[in-house]
Amino acid sequence: MQSPHNDHWDAVIRILRYIKRTLGQGLLYEDKGSTQIVGFCDIDWAGSPIDRRSTSGYCMSIGGNLVSWKSKKQNVVARSSAEVEYRAMAVATCELIWIKQLLQELKFGNAQQMKLYCDNQAALHIVSNLVFHERTKHIEIDCHFVRPF
Repeated sequence: MQSPHNDHWDAVIRILRYIKRTLGQGLLYEDKGSTQIVGFCDIDWAGSPIDRRSTSGYCMSIGGNLVSWKSKKQNVVARSSAEVEYRAMAVATCELIWIKQLLQELKFGNAQQMKLYCDNQAALHIVSNLVFHERTKHIEIDCHFVRPF
């Protein structure tokens, strides 16, 4: 977005042509009076019977309208459901930050507090507890930016 080229312009034209051809189809986005960014993340712990890797996923919405989603098999085998949920929260947090920065660059709405929902109480406890316990040392340091400031 900082230095667009002709290829980028061609992609925009292609998208606009696609939208013009498919006017009767698509997702409905409603103005519900809010521009708050909300994320949901969840995991399937050791769900793959072959390699016991977990699948994590998230979905992001702005003002109740779905704008981003992803599901991916994780690269490591997690030793606990809390660990894999914590890793999923880290990936979802990256996406939340990216969406917020994009909206700020586009001057869309005002910067509000973002919310991330997770259903694993142990992972939530790791995030909220500022004391780094010996039991959580197996979780990589790059995931710890999820913690609140």
